Amino acid sequence: MNKKHFNFITAMLVCIILALPVLLSFNVKADGQGMVEPVLTVDGYLFPIVDAADLLTDDEENALASHIYDVEEQFQSAIVMVTVDTLGTRTVEEYGDDFYDYNGYGFGENHDGILFLIDMETRSWHITTTGSAIGVYNDSAQEDLIDACKYNLSQGNYYQSFDEFISECNKILQSDLDSHTFTSGKLTICIIAGLLLALIPLLGFIGQLHTVHPEKGAANYSQQGLSLTGKHDRFVRKTTSRTKIQKESSSTHTGSSGTSHGGSSGHF
Repeated sequence: MNKKHFNFITAMLVCIILALPVLLSFNVKADGQGMVEPVLTVDGYLFPIVDAADLLTDDEENALASHIYDVEEQFQSAIVMVTVDTLGTRTVEEYGDDFYDYNGYGFGENHDGILFLIDMETRSWHITTTGSAIGVYNDSAQEDLIDACKYNLSQGNYYQSFDEFISECNKILQSDLDSHTFTSGKLTICIIAGLLLALIPLLGFIGQLHTVHPEKGAANYSQQGLSLTGKHDRFVRKTTSRTKIQKESSSTHTGSSGTSHGGSSGHF
């Protein structure tokens, strides 16, 4: 190896060494590092409560987890509660999205579920929704979630606040299920309502026929027939009425993992 080749190889090694910190900084976010670790059960499953800010007792964590398991079992949609002391270099939205995505939370191939994040440093909260939960927890539903728990959250009653959040999740999931379920009882109600609506105008028409009676002879009928002496078409006016249909919406964005999320943030 001549001196020219040796200098070239040495220069390349120096460049690679200098570039390592930059490469590692990209891997921090992509691998989900730099965040608190998820909590695992003794069976190796993800525990739905990650209280890194130590706002809850062990008994409170277990009680909240039991409440979450009851809701998840019925609706197959994850609920995750996370508290942290600091967000590091991430925004509250980025932290919530990354924590959910890189740790593999959620049900099914679309990772259906919701995450509620509390950051004590900035006193911020964030809701992250994923998969079918984006449509279930639309913008209006997220406002209901925060309305249900924000008072106790601001008062430092964290267990009560989180429990209220889970209960509101249950209500929203049940309401969504009911809106997509057409039972035999609903069918019966629709049929009865349709018959009543049809019967009302029918009875009105029948009531207008009380002066009608059969004529035994033809003497009372006109013999001259019908004669039209003039015909006029007159355009009076045209009125167009439009009504805007309001639809429930859910604002979405894409996290660093490439996964679509709904969500909202605020302070307490």
